[in-house]
Amino acid sequence: MKRVLIAAGLLGAVFTAYPQEKKFKIHGELSYVKTSGNSKTETFATKVETGLNLDRNRFLGKGSFLYGKTNQKENTNKLYLLGRWERLFTEKLFGFLQGDYLRDKFSGYNYQTVWSAGLGYDVLNSERHLLKTLISLGYTFQDYKNDGSNDYTTGSVETDYTWKIRDNLKFKEEFRYRVNLEDTNIYFINSDSSIQVKINTHFSLGVGYRVAYQNRPPSPGIKKTDTTFLTSLIVDF
Repeated sequence: MKRVLIAAGLLGAVFTAYPQEKKFKIHGELSYVKTSGNSKTETFATKVETGLNLDRNRFLGKGSFLYGKTNQKENTNKLYLLGRWERLFTEKLFGFLQGDYLRDKFSGYNYQTVWSAGLGYDVLNSERHLLKTLISLGYTFQDYKNDGSNDYTTGSVETDYTWKIRDNLKFKEEFRYRVNLEDTNIYFINSDSSIQVKINTHFSLGVGYRVAYQNRPPSPGIKKTDTTFLTSLIVDF
């Protein structure tokens, strides 16, 4: 599935450094596209991220929703939620607890939820580069759209990278690999890449490309790869 979304972002931020002053930040994006004529399409997307840094404790929350229909027939309905608590042990090493929830009507699942715990490391934390890696073990529960449910032990590896190429140009990449440890032929890869060009103190233009891959879809007719392309207006405060 490929989508071209014209997005308006509201209030941007992430956090990684240690130690820092107490900070709360929020990032949001809103998109709506509608066409009429020979083909009637309607697409709505929103994304919200929040971060709270309290010295040795860091909290992250994410939520995104994508909905679309063509000629009054729904063809996209995806909701994703994530919450994570990080506890710093040293300047760079931290432990974390994380919970994920995904509801996607067109991926073969009614929903998936993952609860995990692991370790992370702030590999780079400079003016130009921020790189965070995480590894975890957890438990996944899946409810299939056509046939029952399943639960299993899961392992995940995640990487978050931000590169400030120039004062007005930034690249970001979020990558995640999750595997069923009881059947390693079942695995999921998610990538979220974006480039942001700052216009002034508060406004930026951005383009992003998201890829969601599942190696073994739960039912016939479900494609392994789902992609989304976004163009964004971003506001930072």
